Amino acid sequence: MALTAGAIAGTAGSVGADETIRYDAAGEIGDVSLIGDSTLAGVRWYADYGSLRSFDFALNAESCRRTLVTSCISREGYRSATVVETIHSLGGELGDVLVVMSGYNDPADSIDDAITAVTDAARTYDVEHVVWLTLRSGADVDYSDPQEQSSTDTFRQYNERLIEAAAESGGFLQVADWAAYSTGAGDWFEYDGVHLSPSGVDAVTTYISGVLQRVLAGEDVSPAAAPWTILVPGAEGDAVAETQAALIDAGIDVPGGADGVYGNDTMAAVAAYQREAGDLQVTGAVDEATARALGVYGESTEEPSPTTVPTTEPVVAAPATAAPTTVATESSGVDAGSSIPTAVVIALGLLAALVGAVVARRRYVVKRRRERRWARTHPATSPLHSVADNRRATEREPSQIS
Repeated sequence: MALTAGAIAGTAGSVGADETIRYDAAGEIGDVSLIGDSTLAGVRWYADYGSLRSFDFALNAESCRRTLVTSCISREGYRSATVVETIHSLGGELGDVLVVMSGYNDPADSIDDAITAVTDAARTYDVEHVVWLTLRSGADVDYSDPQEQSSTDTFRQYNERLIEAAAESGGFLQVADWAAYSTGAGDWFEYDGVHLSPSGVDAVTTYISGVLQRVLAGEDVSPAAAPWTILVPGAEGDAVAETQAALIDAGIDVPGGADGVYGNDTMAAVAAYQREAGDLQVTGAVDEATARALGVYGESTEEPSPTTVPTTEPVVAAPATAAPTTVATESSGVDAGSSIPTAVVIALGLLAALVGAVVARRRYVVKRRRERRWARTHPATSPLHSVADNRRATEREPSQIS
């Protein structure tokens, strides 16, 4: 059994950029492929393939990759092929199942075409199933593509479109709910909430391996609905506008109407709705229970199921299908049916905004420190190195890693 690449930079450390990693597991379980952006590239950067070694696989993951439209310039100094272009490049190497971990750099107006292009291209090479990992969009996610064409709202839209497309595909496209599976596991990610830390690499390879086993055994792993992301002041987009419209329909005054911006007025309106409902926690944030009650998520009569954060032990285990995400919030210390003056709610909102500003500044400082540490510890993938430096680093004799 061996791991090979077109040009591996030595026998230790990460495989160089712009390469496909191929692993021969002697056909123990199945023949699969994985294509992704920088959220999957951590597997390559840390050269940790974990439970994936149970499969024959081809893996191609690049920074700043987009799914269909032209990719942006990566931290490694070049513009990578898109997911669709990479599918055609791999061709017959795609195997029985293609795993896609992409979308974080995609403009919102390309989502539908991107999903269709990927599935159509995969069918061309007789792939049996495409498994697409959901995009993380929770409160711990602070990422946009370099050209700022994507955001957490885009990621939520992507998840919704993926699940709709999967339902219409007859099982060909399946959605693996990585977003729900990784909820609460902050140590799996870097400061932006999407790129993998070393423990996150272990987690994602274990997760994907388990999903692949289930799909190859004939299961459909797609969830019934995209995970709900808690809405708090500062959130924007369609989900906010739908929530505001539902509040208005419920007889709650929302100053400014359904403008898609979650400000202090919207927070006060949500708190008022929660008080009137009587069985909701009064927080001013739209958690899953409130979203269901408003009818903007799932069936309002269903009780939300909590998400269990799994172990990261690197064993090949088939994880249970994750339930839609429930984001837990601490008790406000006030009974749900009690009356809180609107002024108090607004004051709390202003305090929350101030705390948010402090946290944002802290995140910026931490980000800059981590970027400097990254440049020191990952020189081959640091933007401080030129394209020529990167190419010279990979101009060595091909080798094998057992």
